[in-house]
Amino acid sequence: MKMSLRVRLLGTIVGAILLCFVISIVAARFTLQRDLRSQGQAQVANGASAFGGYWDSRKDQIRLLVAQDAVADTLRRALQAHDAKGLADQLANVARTSGLSFLTVVDANGRVVARANGPNGGSFAANPFVKRALTGETVSTAGVLTAAELAGEGLAPQASSDIKDADGKVVSHLNEGLALVSAAPMSDANERTIGAIYGGVLMNHYYDIVDQSTHALGGASALLDGDAIVASTILAPDGTRIVDQALPETAGVASGTPFDGSETVGGTEYLVHVDPILNDQNKAVGARWYGTPMAAINDIINHTTESLALWGLLAAIVALALAVPVVQRISNTIGQRSKQVSDAAKELGVAIVGSEVSGDHVAATKTAVEKSGALIDDLAKTGDPTGKVAHLKSLNEELSGDMFVIDTLSQEMSSRMTQAVARVHELNDVAGALDKLVTGEAG
Repeated sequence: MKMSLRVRLLGTIVGAILLCFVISIVAARFTLQRDLRSQGQAQVANGASAFGGYWDSRKDQIRLLVAQDAVADTLRRALQAHDAKGLADQLANVARTSGLSFLTVVDANGRVVARANGPNGGSFAANPFVKRALTGETVSTAGVLTAAELAGEGLAPQASSDIKDADGKVVSHLNEGLALVSAAPMSDANERTIGAIYGGVLMNHYYDIVDQSTHALGGASALLDGDAIVASTILAPDGTRIVDQALPETAGVASGTPFDGSETVGGTEYLVHVDPILNDQNKAVGARWYGTPMAAINDIINHTTESLALWGLLAAIVALALAVPVVQRISNTIGQRSKQVSDAAKELGVAIVGSEVSGDHVAATKTAVEKSGALIDDLAKTGDPTGKVAHLKSLNEELSGDMFVIDTLSQEMSSRMTQAVARVHELNDVAGALDKLVTGEAG
């Protein structure tokens, strides 16, 4: 069954509206995703830069604290007197009040004199930072503390941890520690180096910097040792901190290359920026991770898309409400024109039939005139004493001439009627096509 003009027109309008509607929604969503993601990435980069500012501020603070301790008279006198116990007590008090994880004093040969965290001895002669301090240089940088250094400072339990993947499977064990460290020379009254002081903050399971960053900037912050999270404000679904988990997608940062993109941690997708943590020799020793949940961006995209869809649907309903009467008028107009063409074809057909009848009468009259002429000729042969036959013959010849003209006109009319018949067929075809177009069925 063929569809009527009304159905086809409405179907075309509905299809066009739906196509424009779908294209508009897809285009708007794509544009929002691109623009909001770009804007979000810029905001994340700014947040990561601010997070780096907190890191650098803490590093400068540690440098200042260690440098002040290096010139403290009480510590210098205890070192000169080799008062290990008194020096250890002072170091413990300074470390506690300064928020340092460890603080150690060595003599001019790099041997440990006292530590804030206990009586463990040992030597720092091979430690690159202490070696530089013993030459008179004050060092402040990020570094990785080895297992032996952590054990000597009593910090091994804080750094030692099993690293798991996102599924909770143990993939490695971490026994080193990411730290901010500083070393400064200690001199006597004659400015001769008599030793060095070495201290810092171990970042493994130390949340002060990441908490400050997140509190001030929002989002989430984390510190990475390699690809392992050692401190963070990233929350798991149960609300606990995510720590001691591997982030393989950002492992490339260990080579010194920043990372921008998205990453799923704890079941939440984040838009992230990861900066390598470089020591003072420009070697990557860890990374700073900063991210904001994609849910905030996705909520904006979904809300805007839903609003566009709602208003688009309302616009489609209004457009259809306006289109239906227009289509109805067009359909009715075409239907009226179809009826007019059909009626004209019928009237022309009646005229053709009448013309055919008139042509038959002309032919019959012509035949009668010819017969009467023949009879008059026969009468003339018998004689015409009164002259009436001659007069009748003259009248018949005039009638015959008129019939010739009439016959010629009749033949011309017949040709015209043939053309009219063809026109009638055409009009009927047009009327049928219009009727079929309007109703969908042949009339």
